[in-house]
Amino acid sequence: MREFHLALLKKCGHDEALFGEEHMQADDYSIETILKEGRRFLVPLYQRKYQWGDNRLVPFWQDVEAKAAEVLEGSNKFQHYMGALILAPLSEATQIGITPRVQVVDGQQRLTTFQLFLAALREVARHHDAGHLVQHIEGYLYNQPRSKDTDPLTKFKLTPTPSDRDIFHRIIEGQYTEVRWGLSKYFYGDKVPKNTAFPALRAYYLFRQWMLDFVANGPSDWEPETEDASGDDLSDEAAAREIMEGRIEALLRAALEQMKLVVITLDEGDDAQVIFETLNSKGEPLLAMDLVRNNIFQRAERQSLGTEQLYNELWATFDAPWWKNDAPFARPKRPRIDHFLAHVLAAETGASIAMRELYAEYRDFAVPKGKPRFPNVRDELNLLQKYAPIYRALEGETDENATMHWFGRKLAAWQVTTVYPIALQIAASGLTQDEQNSVATLLYSYLVRRAVSGLTGKNLNKLFNAIAQHFHEKGPSYDNLVAFFLTRSGESSRFPSNKEFHQAILSKPVYVLAPGERTKDILWELELASRSKFSENIERPDGLWTEHVLPVSWNENWPFSEEPFVARYSGDHRAIARNTLLHTVGNLTLMTGGLNISSGNSSFADKRNKYDAHTTLFMNKWFSKKTKWDETDIGERGEYLAKLALQRWGGLPNDPPDTAS
Repeated sequence: MREFHLALLKKCGHDEALFGEEHMQADDYSIETILKEGRRFLVPLYQRKYQWGDNRLVPFWQDVEAKAAEVLEGSNKFQHYMGALILAPLSEATQIGITPRVQVVDGQQRLTTFQLFLAALREVARHHDAGHLVQHIEGYLYNQPRSKDTDPLTKFKLTPTPSDRDIFHRIIEGQYTEVRWGLSKYFYGDKVPKNTAFPALRAYYLFRQWMLDFVANGPSDWEPETEDASGDDLSDEAAAREIMEGRIEALLRAALEQMKLVVITLDEGDDAQVIFETLNSKGEPLLAMDLVRNNIFQRAERQSLGTEQLYNELWATFDAPWWKNDAPFARPKRPRIDHFLAHVLAAETGASIAMRELYAEYRDFAVPKGKPRFPNVRDELNLLQKYAPIYRALEGETDENATMHWFGRKLAAWQVTTVYPIALQIAASGLTQDEQNSVATLLYSYLVRRAVSGLTGKNLNKLFNAIAQHFHEKGPSYDNLVAFFLTRSGESSRFPSNKEFHQAILSKPVYVLAPGERTKDILWELELASRSKFSENIERPDGLWTEHVLPVSWNENWPFSEEPFVARYSGDHRAIARNTLLHTVGNLTLMTGGLNISSGNSSFADKRNKYDAHTTLFMNKWFSKKTKWDETDIGERGEYLAKLALQRWGGLPNDPPDTAS
């Protein structure tokens, strides 16, 4: 493990000579182990003040939240590596009766963030009257002073630079209400703004807000595993208290037990400031795939393989800039190469892969329980090369596989890249192009039908992982996918029926349920479906906008059929009924941006004339035959489009056709 730590430091640009055998001790430690000891962490004056902004705090929270979700589910496999902490003990570290002091040479931003996180979690525990958790958390914020301690700051685990010290210690010592009012000049209303002079205060504020939401609602992308569960029963006070305390404890365990740092302790003779300057003078982020590459080629050397030839043949393509660019539609924000590796592992194993522990996941895959999975490293690299062109097609980089290229563009529009492992399984399985298309089309129909029907998309990542596992065990095929969906009857994962989908097209606010690019994708598919076989094959133009034919801010230009006009916010039942139809598919179409803006709240006659003059889309020919546009017309067009939708996004083969259609 020590060799791994040295390699990591060298890759990050750190001087190898600084960390020779005589200069350091290095090992992994959980945050709990680091903070439970009675010692003071002092941030030297030469260090910059705390400066983590939202761009660092959001990923930090996502890491802890993901681990807390694993704790709640009992599915945590690996601790999550959060970086390095480099310490320089001070001379009195071994004196009896004095709390040991260590300088934080590097990693003070991370260490401070964990302290702010724990302080915020303590306040959430206090908010929910969980006194035992409050007391437990404070054990990681405070020291118990010893007999010869004279410095009043000894009680704090962490002592930041003087510029941060006052606000930081107010946060550690005070309750949230005291912090809120005592530092009110740094608040804007009830919030701490992004541009605050004290990022530590914003971090504390944000953590508390995110935690309160987590405790009330659970993880952001998590739902109970039970198929027919409707959520936690928070109606019973005792049950609600138990659930919420369980979530607070999950956050605490995630931060303390599941997060780890590589702690590097310098020798007393090292110049801490020189080392700090060297550490922060250069370096670039380390990708998980960099560690994987190093691991693979170290094993190749042990197998006496020609590593240079192996690199040129089977790895060099992965070092191209395209692979190191962030995957545009994937979460969390990571380079394509990391997401690619995670998808390959999920496709090959059918297991849920923790993106945040990707290197550990790969080691577990390549050498499970110490026994190599592959006869030699060349086979291992050939596996990655097998999947690479499929991934490139999904990302729109190539169109060698037309089905995967199309499917990838649809998944990009819907921002659901958690389907990628299934797509890799489909394309790598040897299925005919027709069957690949059938499987991909059914998955696409599932996404669209659930969104339009107003069913939750919160649990889909687990659903798609379950499909990948099913395909891993049974083999990918259209019949196996249908068989899988037939076993899912709960609200969180069922396949909407023809009847339900038809009614949703007529009555559900699709513009709200499938916002932005998703609505445009639905309307474009309906445009294609509305064309006759003799129509020109026109590609989707750039810059299309979703247009409400009856405008959202309708006025006297849009009268009611044979009834007096009422204002849209009048509360009249006719206004309420009209507003419910505004965002349905029957009232939506596609326009260029300029035409959409110029149409505005014009009367239908004016809009129709502009449509006739400036749009060539087949679906807009519908309006040229109309003299008015009201609820009846919206319903009529909705029925027409619902029939096209049922054809375009087909259901399961055992689902009877909707007789109403």
